[in-house]
Amino acid sequence: MATMKPSSARPGPLAVHGFLAAMLLVAACSAPAAMVPGSPGATGGASISPAALPTGNPEVTPPTTTETDWGAIWDAVPPSFPVPQGAKPAEPNEAVSVAWTVSGRPASITETMVSALEAAGWSIEGASDPYEDGSQVIDAVRGAPECRAQVTVAPRGDEILVMVRYAAACPWQ
Repeated sequence: MATMKPSSARPGPLAVHGFLAAMLLVAACSAPAAMVPGSPGATGGASISPAALPTGNPEVTPPTTTETDWGAIWDAVPPSFPVPQGAKPAEPNEAVSVAWTVSGRPASITETMVSALEAAGWSIEGASDPYEDGSQVIDAVRGAPECRAQVTVAPRGDEILVMVRYAAACPWQ
């Protein structure tokens, strides 16, 4: 009977990259999406999902930062940050990392953003009751206490403005 010697050969880079790509595809396809009531979708809602999977490319340069009263923020959010389905870029009247307009009710959008943030690994420190102007604020942390995000959901005419402050203390990934 022949015996086999353990091989000292390692899998090549192509095999490793193929395996990693397959694992990312399986993970991406198995993640459930949250629904926003009142928008198109299975139950009348639109999903909120990460914008895209992080590339993991070490050559990706992080965005610039801006100093605000809230603290230093990135001038963008990473691809893994939840983005409301149907969101359109918006021009806010204050310094934020990103702003979108969406349709729906502020309370429903706030609830869905809370769920989407939690699904993305954020811990919710607080979600305000509606202020006099109908806006609500979500404060979240991820990992270290200085890695914070603040999401403001505010009515603006016939649409809803969603603004995100993403702390520059958070790793860019």
